[in-house]
Amino acid sequence: MKHRSYVVLPLLLVMMFGLTLVPGFSMGTHHIGTSNLTIMDSTMGSLDLGPSSGPVGIQVQIIGQATTGVPNSDQSCSISSPTNPAIINNADPGQGVACVINGDGSTSGNFTGSFTVGNVPPGEYVIEVTACAGNNGCAASEGDWVQAVFTVQTSPTIEVSPYGVLPGGTVQVFGSGFSLNDNTCSITGSAVGSVISCQISDGQMTALFAVANVPSGYYELQVTGNTGDYANANVGVSGA
Repeated sequence: MKHRSYVVLPLLLVMMFGLTLVPGFSMGTHHIGTSNLTIMDSTMGSLDLGPSSGPVGIQVQIIGQATTGVPNSDQSCSISSPTNPAIINNADPGQGVACVINGDGSTSGNFTGSFTVGNVPPGEYVIEVTACAGNNGCAASEGDWVQAVFTVQTSPTIEVSPYGVLPGGTVQVFGSGFSLNDNTCSITGSAVGSVISCQISDGQMTALFAVANVPSGYYELQVTGNTGDYANANVGVSGA
């Protein structure tokens, strides 16, 4: 039976590779291994996810490095999940190549890519990027591979207060279930006039906006976090 160990290496990786994290990316738990699942001095690397948590349907960017010590040995890469393959969803042909090696002939195979979170239950999932020679795809956990953990959260929800308001009045919006990587948000909808505030902290959202000068009725509004997750609700506008 194969056993996998997990190592937390944020400070070591920053010191060794001079990595600079992009805002929204999380350097969390990484596993660095080879085909026999043993950490070796000749194979080091990193995998960072941006964001590292979010609901089903969100797009996740990946950046990282697989170091082999052999020039040009890694020419392609693949994204997979030993926890549940269904979390990796790249069914949309408009997304292009999911994972690309950018080593430029060096001994360090830097890679970039993305995937859309598939329809899986909330929880933690191991994401793996495997680098290999050739352009025919890579077998998971063989050759050079790195892992990180992505947390699938429940879909965000929002509610408004008060529900009915006159044009020019203010409406508060409260939400939960947003990505832990969200910190700002936007509000859109035909009933939304000026946005006074919109912020997210630890997945909790609060916002305040002034109602536009629209006829009485019910209007849909949408709150979108800075990682791309969103939720919808209706607001009622009363006549003058």
